[in-house]
Amino acid sequence: MFDWDNIRIFLHVARSGSIRGAASVLGVNHATVLRRIASMEEQLGARLFERFPTGYQITSTGEEILILAEEMEANAIAVERQVFGRDTALTGSLRVTLPQLLATHLFMPDFAEFSKRYPGIDLEIIASTDPFNLTKRHADVALRVAYGTPPENLVGRKLSSIVRTVYASQKYKEEQQVNQLPWIIKEEDGAPPAWALTGHGPKSPKTMIVNDPLTQLLATREGIGRCVHFCFMGDPDPGLYRVSPDNVKHYGDLWILTHGDLRRVPRVEAFTKFMVEAVLKKRNSLEGVLE
Repeated sequence: MFDWDNIRIFLHVARSGSIRGAASVLGVNHATVLRRIASMEEQLGARLFERFPTGYQITSTGEEILILAEEMEANAIAVERQVFGRDTALTGSLRVTLPQLLATHLFMPDFAEFSKRYPGIDLEIIASTDPFNLTKRHADVALRVAYGTPPENLVGRKLSSIVRTVYASQKYKEEQQVNQLPWIIKEEDGAPPAWALTGHGPKSPKTMIVNDPLTQLLATREGIGRCVHFCFMGDPDPGLYRVSPDNVKHYGDLWILTHGDLRRVPRVEAFTKFMVEAVLKKRNSLEGVLE
């Protein structure tokens, strides 16, 4: 009989392709992962992975076990959802995932207020852009920026649009000066979007590359260049101004989502209702409406 903990570790090694990656996700040391995989291989009398300098590659035997392991995982998660879904108390844990910038620059005061209002609910905030799987209960509720319709197995509602515009430092209020500034862009973006160039002169031959949006905003505030950024972060910053106040562009839609089995859980309902009201108060900021 296989130990479920061994199966979980096997699944994460198969998905990440490395011992270190699986250990990081599971919050255990790599020696534990190595020991568990060795235990499974000894029990089966077969190798589950080939070891290479670049990582672990699953064997044909491992592929067969992977199919069964994923079925076991799906059944275990379904049982967990059923139990959680029958919980009628406004107590217990509630895992909420959302993009880090929304957590740190917009909604943290609301989370604090929710915790005061519902002291029996232990709120766990997972601030990340990673697409946490609600079906597998990596989180119970997601505040997610979507670029279309969310998956059919999730239920929820659209709360607001999120928009961006071009910002520059207050040091460069004259348009001629702004057009001469380099663009500060995130490395994954590659270049400023075409709409941002409208009315702002040609693309500067010089750019500054950063790896995260907060650094991008701080560099802009210091006058290093201009950038495209979210209005909910740029507008409140006294060191920045909109280069073209009316030139805002839709980025995505903010949704609040949960799995269908969890939507009637009282703490999920309470949090959803609370956040719908909280976002409504902040909707102008998200949608770039200047007051």
